[in-house]
Amino acid sequence: MPRDPWTIERIEPMRLPASNGLLREHVARYVLAGELLRGRVLDAGSGTGYGALMLAAQPEIREVVAVDRDMRAIRWGKRFYAAPNVRHLRGDLLAPALARLGLFDGIACLEVLEHLPQPELLLRRLDHCLAPGGRLLVSTPLGRGRAVPSSQPFHFFQLNRAELEAMLKPRFEVTLFGQKGVTIELWRPGQRYFLMLALCRSRSELQMSGTSPWRATSS
Repeated sequence: MPRDPWTIERIEPMRLPASNGLLREHVARYVLAGELLRGRVLDAGSGTGYGALMLAAQPEIREVVAVDRDMRAIRWGKRFYAAPNVRHLRGDLLAPALARLGLFDGIACLEVLEHLPQPELLLRRLDHCLAPGGRLLVSTPLGRGRAVPSSQPFHFFQLNRAELEAMLKPRFEVTLFGQKGVTIELWRPGQRYFLMLALCRSRSELQMSGTSPWRATSS
């Protein structure tokens, strides 16, 4: 019997107890995104939309555009996670049409890379959607590397740290975070993390502006 990604892969607060560990970890990533992003924000791969609503509640975020290819998830978001400053849209993040949404001051792309055989294409699309000075927050599970098929049914692979940095650094100035449980911190060598987050600023924008590389500060 085919596995239903809705029941296996989707994290939906209305279907899970607040104490659920996976839910709390996902919420922690959106909390961080809400602290680091501002202005007009794209939630790229928004799922059911609860995270988009969390982002939209932040005072520094004026609009959130939530995009996912799953129409069922988009309908759920429109029904349960609607707000005046949130738009839930069905779309293909890899399609050139993504550019029609305009430029964004911030982009959250949480647990999407591992679902794509060629995530570099997505990163290129997202880079083109960043406004000058914009920030991209990417997260993906920390795994054994691209050459090792993932045991997760909807993941092509799970990147290791070197692979993620090699994928991002030609295009972005990167600050790396690690997550264990609900704790997210600037990456510390020797720690055991299960998930990586990268806060990125486009190198092309840095080169055009002539500014010094932007770096995150930890709280």
